[in-house]
Amino acid sequence: MTNLEELITNIELCSKADGYSTVTFPTLKELSVDDVLTGCELADLELDVPFSCFSDVADIWSSVSKYVRQQLLKRKPRAVRVTGLGTFHLQKWLSFENGEVLTFQRPVFLLSRTVAQIRGLQHASVPVPDEIKQVSVNYKKIHSDVPYSEEVVQNCMQETLNFFYFILTNREDTDFILKDIGTLAIRGTEVTMAFCEDFLLSLNKSTYVVEKLFTKKWVISDKEPTLSLSRFGRVHQFPQFEIRAVPRTASLTDEEICAEFESALSSMGIRGNVHGNKSD
Repeated sequence: MTNLEELITNIELCSKADGYSTVTFPTLKELSVDDVLTGCELADLELDVPFSCFSDVADIWSSVSKYVRQQLLKRKPRAVRVTGLGTFHLQKWLSFENGEVLTFQRPVFLLSRTVAQIRGLQHASVPVPDEIKQVSVNYKKIHSDVPYSEEVVQNCMQETLNFFYFILTNREDTDFILKDIGTLAIRGTEVTMAFCEDFLLSLNKSTYVVEKLFTKKWVISDKEPTLSLSRFGRVHQFPQFEIRAVPRTASLTDEEICAEFESALSSMGIRGNVHGNKSD
């Protein structure tokens, strides 16, 4: 049985063996717990490999999301940088519709160059206007929300991102979820920042405005059906450190899927029993 601490150790060894700069995860190991996920069914594949949960890590990232949300919901919203992931800010404009003036506030995400350069990710970016004050995630604020030191919080965030980078380097599909804000979805080289409807409603105070943001495609909903697809039939989900089964696109054959997945498992030091379901 493979727990998450063993998985991390294997990735550390693989990064060294493959000639990468050695990556270590001491803080994630300390925060690891023994909750184990049972083997999950991946589309029409089965994987007999259990994974552990990282509830403490998820709590820290929930506090990060809370801080970002608070900054964006201020009377004078700020641009918030999550170092190594990207920057959030707002676009605001007025529109005269149905005899009244409506205020639209659209959240925007600017992907970090560190992430974009990993495999040439494609993401439309809107620079932060000069008049908007920019802040970085405040580790002291995060520390006050969780029972860990400021150093542990900072190290946890960086190690989570290092793990995220490693998975991206292996060309896997990922979702990075920021609670009550949205999901950064990476499929191949395409990047989408999708937002929660409740968050948009908190910004705009109008269901009509939120619906128009969606219908005009000014904002992508985190419920968008296409975001649930993956050519592998699986998505690595952060900061939960889970592999989630999703509907598969038809771009790969079953044999290619098996080969891709076994390669990904091997890169993480795991031996999995992967096989296609055959009809009688």
